[in-house]
Amino acid sequence: MTAAGGVLLAALVVAVASLGHARQRIGSVRTWLFAEPRGRTGPGVRYAFTTAFFPWAKETASRHLASYGAGLLYHAGIFAMLACLVLSLTPLAAPPLLARALAALFGASLAAGLGLLVKRLADVALRAVSVPDDFVANLLVDAALASGLAAALVPGALFVFQLVGAALLLYAPLGKLRHMLFLLTSRRLWGAWYGRRGVLP
Repeated sequence: MTAAGGVLLAALVVAVASLGHARQRIGSVRTWLFAEPRGRTGPGVRYAFTTAFFPWAKETASRHLASYGAGLLYHAGIFAMLACLVLSLTPLAAPPLLARALAALFGASLAAGLGLLVKRLADVALRAVSVPDDFVANLLVDAALASGLAAALVPGALFVFQLVGAALLLYAPLGKLRHMLFLLTSRRLWGAWYGRRGVLP
């Protein structure tokens, strides 16, 4: 394993341990139910992870479809980038066709991320509610996507991808990037609770 790979592996261990500790601290939501359940948790959880993500189920997404679409593209590239980051620690190599497809995805995702960053800077209302973490997280992810794009096109750039990815993983448990964990947890708890109450569509 290269030195950059060793740094990435150490960062991955730290990130997983930190996020795992955070998840353990969340525990589970247990509270007294003063009324008989009117529904079941299963359908509520399924709704929380499927239909509830559609733009018409969100408060403002239907009025900002371009931003919604950019967000989907951004996150698709991020998930693929993280998978490639982990796989870079193995001897596996992407076939040329897949490498080109990943390069295209990373490029499109990077453009979407930068577009969302520009919107945050240009929109007065968004800028007013933004904190430094919003910009740091976006720039770190964009840097990881850019280095992933470079690594997909030029194999010799893999060490840059691994080092930037290590920085991203080390930052993840500290800021808003923690939502990769908390989104899943909060969605599951939310869906289970309101599914049990029988108030979800």
